[in-house]
Amino acid sequence: MKFVNGTFSCDAEVYRNGDDVAVRFYDKSKEHEASQIVNLVIVDPGFGYICLKFKDKDSGLLSGFFREDAFASDAMVQAAIDFVKDLTPLAKSAYIPHHVDRVKLMSYVEYNGEY
Repeated sequence: MKFVNGTFSCDAEVYRNGDDVAVRFYDKSKEHEASQIVNLVIVDPGFGYICLKFKDKDSGLLSGFFREDAFASDAMVQAAIDFVKDLTPLAKSAYIPHHVDRVKLMSYVEYNGEY
């Protein structure tokens, strides 16, 4: 599945748990195949995630985060929110407040097989 907003596009992987949905936004070309997972592996964390959790049929909560360098505007974040809401019919009539952070990467913790 693809998320497209203007000139930006990325892959979107959808995880479902009943009516709840989590979506990972990433670049599939940076993913390793199983045969490539040896010695030095650089794991790309993607652009971000959104989780939509329903509390009942009339309300849900949507939260997540995006890398600011990829999702550079509030409009892009809103487009991703709408993309996720469109994945489930419950979202059409439910009240769904949201909070999605745009974050700058400061550092990371990594194990890549080399040490």
